[in-house]
Amino acid sequence: MISEVWGVKEIAALVEKAKHDKQIRESVIAKYTPFILKTASDLTGRYINQGIDEEYSVSLIAFNEAIDSFDSTRGVSFLTFARVVIRRRLMDFRSRQNKKSCEISMQTLEDENSYIEYGVSLDRYTQTTEQENRKLEIEEYSRALKEFDISFDSLVGAAPKKRDARSRAVEVARIIAGSPQLLEYLMKNRQLPLLDILDRTSLSRKTLERHRKYIIAIVLVLAGDYHYLREYIQG
Repeated sequence: MISEVWGVKEIAALVEKAKHDKQIRESVIAKYTPFILKTASDLTGRYINQGIDEEYSVSLIAFNEAIDSFDSTRGVSFLTFARVVIRRRLMDFRSRQNKKSCEISMQTLEDENSYIEYGVSLDRYTQTTEQENRKLEIEEYSRALKEFDISFDSLVGAAPKKRDARSRAVEVARIIAGSPQLLEYLMKNRQLPLLDILDRTSLSRKTLERHRKYIIAIVLVLAGDYHYLREYIQG
């Protein structure tokens, strides 16, 4: 039996055991079946029937995938990670279903206009899928920010105005994201590991505190599974 009350670290430890213990894995799945159903329902916008809807099977497979691939040193909670995996697999499933519905036999394309129309429809389908993935990623990122009392909208004002200052803040974020110890401190205490950063950089405590929100926001992107948002940092 699994206790009803678990913290982030307890869940992470349990998931590590579930990777190698079938009985524990089944217990974890049973406990979080409501979570799996709700995640699927939130994305599809409708009630998901555990015994009927194919979306549940997709979500269950995704949850198992999350157990196998979860890395507690990344600084992201298991449930946040599992939610991302489930929703992305559901997006993939929906994309495949949509693609099947719009597939056209090449024999039915009788003239050049038909080829053009088919190409345009595929382009629109690709663009729509990417837009949905970006929207999903921002939703998950906003949830992660809320754990630090940071809103997505507030990041515009939190960013350092000068390019050099932004670069230094990003470098601090990279230091934290690249250190399991510093990352764990941040995720556990919801505070920057100021003393360690002061030892590793030439920045002042006042500067670090002033750019706290921005640094944390960048750390979450670097440590999390945010493909599109990471492009902005790398760019």
